[in-house]
Amino acid sequence: MLLTLVLVIGGGAFYALKHRDKAPQQAEVIVKVFQANEVTRPQLKALSGQVDMSGVLIATELATVRSKVAGALMRLNVAEGQLVQKGQVLAELDVRDLISRTDERQAAVVAAQRNHQLSLVQHKANEDLVRQSFISETALAASQANLASQLAQLKAAETAQLAHSKQLADAAITAPFDGVVARRMVTLGEKLSIDQEVFHLVNPRRLEFKTMVDSAAGQFLKPGLQVQIQFEAVATPVQGRIDRIGPGNDLGTRALPVYVSLAEPVTTSSIRPGLMGLAHHVYALAQEGLTLPVAAVQEEGGKSIVWVIHDGILKRQTVSLGLKDAAGSHVYILDGIKASDTVLALRFEGLKEGLRVEVKP
Repeated sequence: MLLTLVLVIGGGAFYALKHRDKAPQQAEVIVKVFQANEVTRPQLKALSGQVDMSGVLIATELATVRSKVAGALMRLNVAEGQLVQKGQVLAELDVRDLISRTDERQAAVVAAQRNHQLSLVQHKANEDLVRQSFISETALAASQANLASQLAQLKAAETAQLAHSKQLADAAITAPFDGVVARRMVTLGEKLSIDQEVFHLVNPRRLEFKTMVDSAAGQFLKPGLQVQIQFEAVATPVQGRIDRIGPGNDLGTRALPVYVSLAEPVTTSSIRPGLMGLAHHVYALAQEGLTLPVAAVQEEGGKSIVWVIHDGILKRQTVSLGLKDAAGSHVYILDGIKASDTVLALRFEGLKEGLRVEVKP
């Protein structure tokens, strides 16, 4: 029996020695080290905001020149893109038919003038005859009616001649202001009708910048604010002033229209209608709040998260964001962290919740 006990004890010792290396070892604790400049704390302060205004330069003085009379287009004196002056003849219609009726209108006026003069002399003579009782008052009344009729016919003839002269003048299509021919809608020899569009004119020196902004951003804008506009392919920014703001949102875009007038008259051809531009307005946000660098905020699954260090342990924390500052470097944190929290600001690779970390100065 003693021999059996010795064998059992020996066998147990042998088994223990054989399986000693297979016993589970305690897991090694991994500590991730960050430098002091790689973490940050939320700061309580008021940020500056910025409204970005992207838009296009439009002409404020433009016109559609139409034909005022009907007729064949005999001359086209200008082309698209050509500079024109106020009163310059842009096109001319065939007026031969109108000219042929000029003598007729003048003859009608002369005849009406003679008839009126004759009736006037006759009426004065009849007034003398009435005073001498040679004719009755009834005859004098008839004379007065004839004089009035002749005067009406004279005025009608003069009005017809004036209208005819205006038609002759309107056959020459002229520029209503100094500008540029933006578009020509007719061809030489075409038969034009009354009120048909012939040219589109714009004044390249009377321009304004039109932009559309979000309704929330519109509350920080008001007429009179000075802004700088950077136009494409123009090296120097152009100074502008907010002239007016639309009374309501555009039905199509749901954005608020804002109109910016240029501070100085346009004197260079590089600034012209149709140019795209970008303007900014920086404003101070009155309310203080917790802020973090934008670089400290990550986007995961449609949520904004930050990595917070609590007692040396890394924790993923969902936060609610507010407005960014003008430079886009800091953002308001509305909920999710406290001012005393330590937040990771750099080096986000290989992170997981529960990781032990150490911050070295």
